[in-house]
Amino acid sequence: MQVSELRSWLQERKAIQPFVDLTEEYLRELPQSVEFEFDEWNLHDWQTRSAGDTRNLYLSKVVHKELKTLTKLHILEKRRSDRIQFRTAETMVKAARMLSTAIDNKPVRSLTTSDIYEAERIMVREYGPGSAPRIASSLRTLADWLGANFGLYLDYSPTLVSSYLYGRHGTEEGREEKLLPDQVVSDMLLSRHREDLIARDKFFLPVFAISVATGFRVSELTSLPADCLLLEGDQLSLLHYPAKGGKPIPRPIHPDLKDLVLDAVETLQEITQNGRLNAKKLSQEQRLDWSRIIQNREAFRYFTAKWAHEWTSNPKHLMINPRGAWSTKHQNFIDAIGALKAAGDNKSQAARNLGVGRNTFNILLENHERARAGELPARARVTNIEERKLSPRESWDTDERVLSFIKLEKHAALKLKQRFRDHVRDIIDEAQKLQLKAQQFPAPAFNETFETEFNRAYRPLIKDRNGNPLLYPHEALLVLEKYALTDSRSTVEGDYRVVTDKDFSRWLSGEARSQGTKNAEDSCFSRLEIVDPRREDLAKFTNHDIRHWLNTLYQNGGLTEDQIALMFNRKHKSQNAVYDQTSNKIRTERLKNSIRNGEALGQITDTYHRISEYSRDEAEAYLQAVTRMVNPMPHGVCTLSWSTNPCPHHLSCFGCDEGGPCEHLEVDTNNQGHIDEITRLAREQDLKISAIEDQGVESSPQLDHAKRVRANVNTFLKRIDAVLIEDNDAN
Repeated sequence: MQVSELRSWLQERKAIQPFVDLTEEYLRELPQSVEFEFDEWNLHDWQTRSAGDTRNLYLSKVVHKELKTLTKLHILEKRRSDRIQFRTAETMVKAARMLSTAIDNKPVRSLTTSDIYEAERIMVREYGPGSAPRIASSLRTLADWLGANFGLYLDYSPTLVSSYLYGRHGTEEGREEKLLPDQVVSDMLLSRHREDLIARDKFFLPVFAISVATGFRVSELTSLPADCLLLEGDQLSLLHYPAKGGKPIPRPIHPDLKDLVLDAVETLQEITQNGRLNAKKLSQEQRLDWSRIIQNREAFRYFTAKWAHEWTSNPKHLMINPRGAWSTKHQNFIDAIGALKAAGDNKSQAARNLGVGRNTFNILLENHERARAGELPARARVTNIEERKLSPRESWDTDERVLSFIKLEKHAALKLKQRFRDHVRDIIDEAQKLQLKAQQFPAPAFNETFETEFNRAYRPLIKDRNGNPLLYPHEALLVLEKYALTDSRSTVEGDYRVVTDKDFSRWLSGEARSQGTKNAEDSCFSRLEIVDPRREDLAKFTNHDIRHWLNTLYQNGGLTEDQIALMFNRKHKSQNAVYDQTSNKIRTERLKNSIRNGEALGQITDTYHRISEYSRDEAEAYLQAVTRMVNPMPHGVCTLSWSTNPCPHHLSCFGCDEGGPCEHLEVDTNNQGHIDEITRLAREQDLKISAIEDQGVESSPQLDHAKRVRANVNTFLKRIDAVLIEDNDAN
């Protein structure tokens, strides 16, 4: 569809003019090999990090033709404005598919809000509770976009909310299920020293060790630079490229894990050395991408014919050469007749001069004579000359000079399934027939489009948002020789393959077809016999679960929310909450210790210390009774059991009418997050009080509430300062 046609199409649907005017700009966002009319877009070029060659977006899933065209434009507009990548575009297509199903053949201009909610109901049926809210968010974006650009009134607000059963605000059962047992992590790390490891385990166990020590996202893990070690004195850090807008800072390694990480990285550097060398060499060459070629039937036939012509034109592949007989040992043609003449017709001497055995020389001499007579070589494995003449060779596929599927597969460095072979079988058969007649297979007409499109591009693994390369395959840590970890195929020397997110995930989970077999395709937990003590069954987890485990470890180790957010490359420290799987038991014990040490502030702390002045046992009994429930909040901890008692202060811990802050509130002075939040509340109340008083209001419920909150917050801030001053003096 041309720009002018697309503009007319949009105008017919009453699109606003500014949107129509930018049509050409949107189309410029398409990758070079993709046309707007295609229903399959390869968006690889949009990715900032990608090891593969394809990221196919299947727009045919949106069956409503009008909505499909609009979805394409919506994706291109978001690419232009927000530089979205494949995953976001994929979610947008999922949302559009739900709407397409909901409206059937209804014109887009007739869309109503009820149609959008119907799409949401379909979404709930098709997707799980984890995915549906995310797709619903894309559906809202689509509805807003249609409303803004086509004048539709669509008042849609998703009813689906992301809710996690785990994390700081989840359930105790959910947190327990999500948190990896330390024993599982320990057993996996100890498995590195086993002597019966297969190649896949020898490679991925060090990768797992790095993940445990760093908590990297899997995309950060698989895109580590080869020279990632940064050692300053005794402190080890890993250089990496953070995902999701994280800050590009070295990831510090805990001193106890330093030797583990050093060993893991050095092991991987040794295993992947040849892969990087191959990648470096190929970066300077131009090669065809046969994995893409075989997916296009016409391109496959074109390049097979071109290869067949080049093969049959090679002088070393002549099957009838009057100048000599082919010698496998010398990898060249030997003038056997001339050699015999030079040796005075002494065959033994001629054989010695050529460095071959007498029987071999006899075969070379016979083949040379046959070539001069215009005949093909004899069957080499039949030693009796007369028998060879009576039993001519029927198959030439294994002859190293004769063109065949075996040679094509070696040339393309891949295995061809039957359905692909059928596409070019006539070319292979005809080329072989001509070669055996000492004729060349004709070259196909030059196809500039195919020659350009199917070159194997040497792409960077990571780019910045502007497309500038940051890391190439030959600079990456996890780059292997092709098929190096595949038992069913031989390693392809001279080629390479980048290890992807999916490779690591498949190592963890295994292939469904091999479940329980303990073979190379089975889950590593099955092969290594890693048992989850909670269920007395094989362990099962993803790389992201390791991130949850390490986050929780740091939470319990005393790192602040800001430190943890920085450590894990998070934009906002509030994102820590879903990764914190600290159990209520540990959280309660931590609060009790803070109360005992006077590091917590609140009525419970004050009461505990008053009782302990005359009875430590009664104080402990009181503490045990009032800390049965611990609910974390941004500004402190609530000890009220929310499941059985409603909040008496309507969730306003500092808004109590009298007696200071809520009696259930405890603030940990060791928690910088609590202090920051209370300081923010104080600042907010000052702004509210000033704004109300500037309007001449001397008394109102809102002003009274703000002053009450401000007074209670002040009480805590003063006590916090006193505790901190006391701690500094003690140190």
